[in-house]
Amino acid sequence: MPTRRTWLAIFSLAVGLLAAGTAGAWLLHPATPVAHEVRTLWYKAVAVTSFFLILAEGLLLIVVLRFRARPGVKAATFHENFRLELLWTAIPALALVYLAGPSFSTLKYLETVPKSDLTVEIIGHQWFWEYRYPGYGVVFANEPLVIPAGKIVAADVTSIDVVHSWFLPDFGVKMDANPGRVNHTWFQVAKPGTYNGQCAELCGVLHAEMFITVNVVPPEEFARWIEQKKRGA
Repeated sequence: MPTRRTWLAIFSLAVGLLAAGTAGAWLLHPATPVAHEVRTLWYKAVAVTSFFLILAEGLLLIVVLRFRARPGVKAATFHENFRLELLWTAIPALALVYLAGPSFSTLKYLETVPKSDLTVEIIGHQWFWEYRYPGYGVVFANEPLVIPAGKIVAADVTSIDVVHSWFLPDFGVKMDANPGRVNHTWFQVAKPGTYNGQCAELCGVLHAEMFITVNVVPPEEFARWIEQKKRGA
């Protein structure tokens, strides 16, 4: 019969999984090449670290069961084994070296903005986002960002007051918006649709309401939309 503590643990786990649902979008349905790259790296890291987790917990279970205290049996007194300690230090170190390569290559992939079809400027305010399209002279705020599907979009991210973070899980993008500094990122979304995110840096009393919405539309629809914006519609 499950105890109250067991039910509490199950409830906490369920709440945690639900809360992580949005943040884990990059894992469940990545929408950009960057999100795919991050997910592949995550799979590699989980595979490598899971091996050591299962090995350690398995050995612990064996030791607990096999060498548990028994009446009349003298307890073991040894407490170190140099070769064993060297082995279990060297193998995880090699695993970290193995993961370092794809980690650095993924980081470089994230930070290297390719030749883009469109540049947008993302500016954080307390507590809303301003978007600028410098190639078209379009500026607006408190509206969804609109980008064309299939096109490479370069984003320059900054802030005018405090530190914010433009976090869109489906894109695999979480870029800090710092006052006095411009950070660069990029995304290319193949599938039209609406994608949601939120500021990921505690930035004040209305931080929880600083949402992000990006509408990805076909290029023809984007061309019509940008013309309407240029006319002030």
